[in-house]
Amino acid sequence: MLFLRRLTLALFCAPAFGLAVSHAAPAPSAPSLSVEEAVALATTYASDAESSRGAAEAAVQMAVAAGQLPDPVLKLGLNNVPVNGPDQFSLSRDFMTMRSISVMQEFTRPDKRRAKAARFEAEAAAGEAQRAVGLANVQRNAVGAWLDRWYAEQTSVLLGHHGHPLELALQAATAAYRSGRGSRADVLAMELEIQKLHDRQDENRAAVATATVNLERWIGTAANRPLSDRPPLDVPERARQLANTEFDAVPEMAAAQREVALAESEVQVATQARKPDVTVELMYSQRGSAYSNMGSVNVSFPVPWDRGNRQDRDIAARLAQANDARARSEIIRRNTRAMVGIKLAELQRNLGRLRRYDEKTLPLATSQADAALTAYRANTGSLLAVAEANHRAIDTAMERLVLEAKTAKLWADLTYLVPLPTAQTEPAIKESK
Repeated sequence: MLFLRRLTLALFCAPAFGLAVSHAAPAPSAPSLSVEEAVALATTYASDAESSRGAAEAAVQMAVAAGQLPDPVLKLGLNNVPVNGPDQFSLSRDFMTMRSISVMQEFTRPDKRRAKAARFEAEAAAGEAQRAVGLANVQRNAVGAWLDRWYAEQTSVLLGHHGHPLELALQAATAAYRSGRGSRADVLAMELEIQKLHDRQDENRAAVATATVNLERWIGTAANRPLSDRPPLDVPERARQLANTEFDAVPEMAAAQREVALAESEVQVATQARKPDVTVELMYSQRGSAYSNMGSVNVSFPVPWDRGNRQDRDIAARLAQANDARARSEIIRRNTRAMVGIKLAELQRNLGRLRRYDEKTLPLATSQADAALTAYRANTGSLLAVAEANHRAIDTAMERLVLEAKTAKLWADLTYLVPLPTAQTEPAIKESK
């Protein structure tokens, strides 16, 4: 009788324990790892987050250089040296022989220099925007890995609550069979349920190990620390705001706009290139002592004799590239708007389903397990029916946990659609002097 009372108590409490996933754990030696800390660690740890910093800084330096005049050219020469006759190779006897030194400077027009500098500044801004895209991806991946491990561990807790009642049910079925009150089929059925549970637990342990390794890929050895509680799954206010705006703050959208600005700056560079620049050369020539020294000034500039097939074609090509960038930007804008709207709607729908699970489905599963247990205690039901009802209650709790995990992924995608600020999200572009 004592054994039956223990079995009855265990089976009665099993659904409640199985449905309420425990967050309590022994006090860990290491501090718990929160989602916010995982995001900060991932932003620091992941090399992907730094992939565009060098490109942006390089473009900034090139913008400063492009705004300067080209370096002057120093020329040294010997002109009109006799190669035969009585004055062969003499540098002073022939009046035409000169030793010359000259300085040549190309005077690039200020508008052209400004256009080139603006082009590199646009490239730096595009690199910074791509870096923000990388940061957002890193943070979302880190949060996703954190959630994968958290839910794998919660599944382990849920399955653990299911083991003890099954063992007691197996003992009861075995005792009933030996006393002639039960069948061998009941014993085999309970053994099968236990083996199924062990298989699910093995699969879950592999999932926990895989999730830990994946989290370590993003944050390093801190992935082995115990996890803190999951953040509340509310609709992110930032996502609500984005749904009512033009999504300019979304990194992918900002990057597309920077690419448009870069293409437009290329148009300005090509337009300024239509007008030639002037090069001025000052030369001083020394002749023999019997002759006067000479000074010369030379002015040169390109002659755009086929502008329609050269410079104008270049401008047309740049204009076509700019139009293509604008089209891609519009596609990204539409895709982003649709993605945010779809995920917001799905998140809100899933939150409603979770509330229905908590208010209706899970209590019904618990009541069904209680009813089977009551029937068993009144000798109108079987032990197998009690175990099956408890099994269905656990499966219902597992279904809810899977739904919550999907909902958490949606929450993470929307919450970290724009990278949260950390020390590594500071712009790489500095004020150029």
